[in-house]
Amino acid sequence: MKKVVLIIIIIFFTKNSYAQTSASFNVGGDIDKFYPVTFYDGGWYYNAPTNLILGRSSVHTDSDWRGSLMAAFNFHVTAYGHGSNFIDANIKPSIGSVGSFIAEWRDATGNGTCTCIIIWLRGGGTTYYYQSNYPVNPTVYDGVQNPLPYNEVNGPAHSFRTTVEEYAIPSGTYQNRNAYFAANVGIGTINPDEKLTVKGKIHTQEVRVDMAGPLVPDYVFANDYKLKSLQEVEDFIKENKHLPEIPSAHEIEKNGLMLAEMNMNLLKKIEEMTLYMIEIKKEMVKQNDKILTLESKLKSKAND
Repeated sequence: MKKVVLIIIIIFFTKNSYAQTSASFNVGGDIDKFYPVTFYDGGWYYNAPTNLILGRSSVHTDSDWRGSLMAAFNFHVTAYGHGSNFIDANIKPSIGSVGSFIAEWRDATGNGTCTCIIIWLRGGGTTYYYQSNYPVNPTVYDGVQNPLPYNEVNGPAHSFRTTVEEYAIPSGTYQNRNAYFAANVGIGTINPDEKLTVKGKIHTQEVRVDMAGPLVPDYVFANDYKLKSLQEVEDFIKENKHLPEIPSAHEIEKNGLMLAEMNMNLLKKIEEMTLYMIEIKKEMVKQNDKILTLESKLKSKAND
């Protein structure tokens, strides 16, 4: 019976020895630089991702108002091409005088077998407390504890950073893989009525809209297209106070504006306007020819 109890105790402590690791480390160097710190993927050989938490609860740790930090990393390295690798990061905004504590991160195993990731952390004698579900063995390359640069096995060399990458700005969650949602997504609203509903402004460099061919109004230039006369268009405008096939202000206020549909309708109007201008040009040429003919006849009579 004693042997059974002893075995159970050994199994319990062995299992829990991998369940939680907590300690701290210090990054030296200059306060305005971020230094590479490697973290071992302790879960790799257990076929599981490693969860790493970096924290500084007190804003006064190391010096007055240096700053607080809460960051959670969930990662699995490729280890020289095994795949299924990812680094997910959730960084909360820090309060303090130095700004961000994390500048960048990367998988350092693409060309070698170190089985680790690199996180660039602010130096200047800054203390970081960590917890992990597997051993992560943080190794600091700050030119004090270990020399710079840090050299990946069969890979590039890494020194300190002086700027923070956009993806490392502490304002939310970062994932280096696609995200898929079966339902609707709302930004600024809890009641999205489309695949993506945004309450507010959108700032982007470009918007691409996929459309089927028949929706594009190039049919306006077909020989059998019936173009309304300008008189018909004028009569419609007088009666309805808007262009044909263009929604009125009241309709837009009530139902919103469908950009793809509106853009195609506006393109159609531009194409129709082009046809009108071509016809007007032809009529002007005819009129000009008539004027020249009349002027020629008048000159002939004047010379008789």
